Amino acid sequence: MRIAVSSVHCWPDVRRGGERYAHELAAALARAGHRVTLLSTGAAPGSDTVLGVPVRRLPVRRLPRRGGWPEPWGDLAVEAAFGLQAGAHLGPAALAGRLDVWHATSTGDGAAAALAGLAARGIRTVFTDHGFPAARSRDARPDRRAHRTVVRSIDDYVCVSTAAAQFLQADYGRSAAVVPPGVRLAEHAPAARRNPRPTVLYAGSLTEPRKGLPLLLAAVALLRKELPDVDLELLGPGDPAAVLAAAPAAGRAAVTTCRLVDDAELRERYARAWVTVLPSVAESFGMTLVESLASGTPVVALTDGGGPADVVRPEVGRLAARTPEALAAALAAAVELAERPGTAEACRARAADFDWDAAVVPAFERIYAGGAA
Repeated sequence: MRIAVSSVHCWPDVRRGGERYAHELAAALARAGHRVTLLSTGAAPGSDTVLGVPVRRLPVRRLPRRGGWPEPWGDLAVEAAFGLQAGAHLGPAALAGRLDVWHATSTGDGAAAALAGLAARGIRTVFTDHGFPAARSRDARPDRRAHRTVVRSIDDYVCVSTAAAQFLQADYGRSAAVVPPGVRLAEHAPAARRNPRPTVLYAGSLTEPRKGLPLLLAAVALLRKELPDVDLELLGPGDPAAVLAAAPAAGRAAVTTCRLVDDAELRERYARAWVTVLPSVAESFGMTLVESLASGTPVVALTDGGGPADVVRPEVGRLAARTPEALAAALAAAVELAERPGTAEACRARAADFDWDAAVVPAFERIYAGGAA
């Protein structure tokens, strides 16, 4: 198939899950034999190749201000402008029959793809939503009309978890295909735990409130009463000084690493850890859990965290209520799970359900062909 993947920002200009997703999806589709191009914006406009896929980076634009009024789009001005740019670049190809699929991954280009699909015959339009399509939040955004265009007119609306899909059904009356992001299982491998001390790993923002770092530190402080030698690694962007200062002393004392690491080191630390924890709420998926499982390490997440509940199963981890006591108990159970023979293999087997090549691309190929995921 001839497939265009679009994303308002590209990797590594913007290092977030959505940007990484677009490139890895394009690369996985190319490995499956499809002709794929990726359209995005970039600080250095032009064309190059990323992960074996041609990438066209357009100049970063913003919707202009009107008169003396404040800019109505705010932080979404670039994404809204990219919708117009994507329509100008990919719309003619769609109308001329040079595309089989337009797979958009941000709202502005999603609306452009939906409109192109209405005008062109023979093209399949797909939109992956990386968040929660909840009307309460989406209708408060300046791009709400663009989002409603996507909901009404895109051929296939994809959510990354069951929790996210439930919002689309409840608030907009539309069913979503559920296709989670992928992991390349071959790039991860279990490793001997070099540290005999139980090690809990957290990978994510060190400052974003919804990520639950204060809850984690409080839970680890309680866990140290049962496991006095437990260590905590905090790996991610941001300065958590204020959060650490407010944490219980026992929680602070458990922290052995607190910094941002590159992908290669993160994979090593997943494999060396005893448990990976994601104590956040409002997570549409939770990629850190899948990457941990691919490295053979069990996981812990919150029962009401959102998408992570789709990932965690009893043989590979634990879910906890949103209290320090419950999270501490889940971490203790996961440490015990990590010591069981066969746990690493069970984790890898669960991660295989999210492998780009074996699971995710086949699901999208069914969608592109007009079937169910």
